Amino acid sequence: MLEPIAQERTLRLKTITDWIETHRQTLLKTIDKLLIVLGIIAVLSLVARIGFFLSPEQEKWASYLELTMLYLFALQAFLKLVLSPSKVEHLKKHWLELSIFTVILLYLLFPFAVERMLTSLNPQLTPENLTSLYLAITQFFVILALLPSTLRYSASVMTANIQPAAILLSSFLLLTAIGTGFLLMPKATAGEPIALIDALFMATSAVCVTGLVTLDVATAFSHTGHWILLVLIQIGGLGIMTLTTFFAAAAGTSARLKEYIALRELIGEESLGKIRLILLQIGLYTIVVEAIGAVLIYHTLNLDEVQLPMSSAFFASFHAISAFCNAGFALMSENLAAPVCKDNPLFLSVIMCLVVIGGLGFPALASLSGFVFAKLRREPNARLSIHAKLVFLTSAILIGLGTVGIYALEASHTMKEMSIGEGLFAACFHSIVARTAGFNTLDIGALATPTLFLIVALMWIGASPSSTGGGIKTTTAALAILNIVAIASGKTKIELFRRRIPDRVITRAFSTTLLSLLYIVMALFILLITEQEKNFKFEALLFEVVSAVSTVGLSTGITSELSNAGKLVIIVSILVGRIGFLNVIIALIRQKSRASYDYAEETVLVS
Repeated sequence: MLEPIAQERTLRLKTITDWIETHRQTLLKTIDKLLIVLGIIAVLSLVARIGFFLSPEQEKWASYLELTMLYLFALQAFLKLVLSPSKVEHLKKHWLELSIFTVILLYLLFPFAVERMLTSLNPQLTPENLTSLYLAITQFFVILALLPSTLRYSASVMTANIQPAAILLSSFLLLTAIGTGFLLMPKATAGEPIALIDALFMATSAVCVTGLVTLDVATAFSHTGHWILLVLIQIGGLGIMTLTTFFAAAAGTSARLKEYIALRELIGEESLGKIRLILLQIGLYTIVVEAIGAVLIYHTLNLDEVQLPMSSAFFASFHAISAFCNAGFALMSENLAAPVCKDNPLFLSVIMCLVVIGGLGFPALASLSGFVFAKLRREPNARLSIHAKLVFLTSAILIGLGTVGIYALEASHTMKEMSIGEGLFAACFHSIVARTAGFNTLDIGALATPTLFLIVALMWIGASPSSTGGGIKTTTAALAILNIVAIASGKTKIELFRRRIPDRVITRAFSTTLLSLLYIVMALFILLITEQEKNFKFEALLFEVVSAVSTVGLSTGITSELSNAGKLVIIVSILVGRIGFLNVIIALIRQKSRASYDYAEETVLVS
């Protein structure tokens, strides 16, 4: 009696298995489509919760919706595992995704375990605080659930038949558009809703880590708005593709050649073989340096004794990230000119160190760390790369010249009330931030005209390649000068530290320099037309354009007074400067196939 029943069950199971085998691809495609729908719903729910004022009833339904999304996310991960022909291969290939959904499943099964643990650690946690924490954890897991599909989409876009420069341009444009939408949400502002042009300006400035603002960051935005700006700064500072590919590399997936080429355009690394290592170093440097910076800021400012509209930990973290990413955003109306900041040399020293580290560039820092470790291991062939030597030397020269120049020009002007030590410290601070960050402790609008032109030169040169800063870059300026010296001395090649610099690098350096100057002239000309009625000084408009193009963020105080057309000019300048002049041109101009022939040469007189 039992044998026929067992045979029937076996037959039924085989029928189900055969049906699954036949419709496997259809089922997988259906699950992927379902995942897209779930992702859209989850994002809309998060946006509603984070950015809009919901009634208690709406909050309850949003909470139910997010929990449902988590169950469905976990279910689709389980179904994909079941439908996979090779379970072991699927586990190896999607270990990160499955790990995430395992954690989500545990959270769904034991939602109050975290609350009980926290209550045991701190009995003073109120039910209201626990509820807020529960909602925050739920939102975090919804974002976490979206991460694997986001990474897959990023990889598919980057490996498509699209120019890497075009991907880079579109990535920053997309993030800017998203950031603008978030800043327009009711919960993002502290008072009245902000204008579209101001939201676009602030989002662009944050994504491109510039620091130019048309609104007072401290008073115009709520705590939610500050969080939005912080996220935009962090993502923009590291670069969208760098960030997503770093997570993919950390998960053990292998990036394709096109993906690496796109990253090379973003971080300026010539060797494709070094990209993966640099990505891992970027993540490590960022986490470690920003964490140390936040702790130091917290203790140097004694934030527990300062009246702040936000938590001390958030204040310290915001300024550490803003400094390392060379963004120049501050949570005080006077920027760092507020007494609690400008009168604290230890705090300013931490900011300076973070700005310098972020502005040196990851390849130079990687070379330095490799050199130090090699020396500690007593390796005989330990040496710094030519790139790192040039970056460190040029940066030191620019900081020194800037310090001496600013102090000499302002000693009898804005620094006349300071001692020599205080004046030199202030000059050194502004020499550093003028090339990269955009923080200020002095009133930039009160500086003498020669000082403004000196700062314009520092801003134009900017930070180093593969860094969070802008400008034409220190190595570009150095190579351009070295090439002029070589031509003047009758040499045909540039030799540096007993190495010859390739001609293609020199050509790129001169192209970047020329394009930068041409764009600055064009943008300045347009501003002179659009701002005629404002009667701004010529040097103030020049300062504004160079600060935008070099993604620095310093201003003489005219940014908020610009017309809408003038603000659009600055917005475009910020984007062009962040992405890179050559990258913008490559992205906009259709690439032609290389000709299989070559014409005869003929000389053209140039001078």
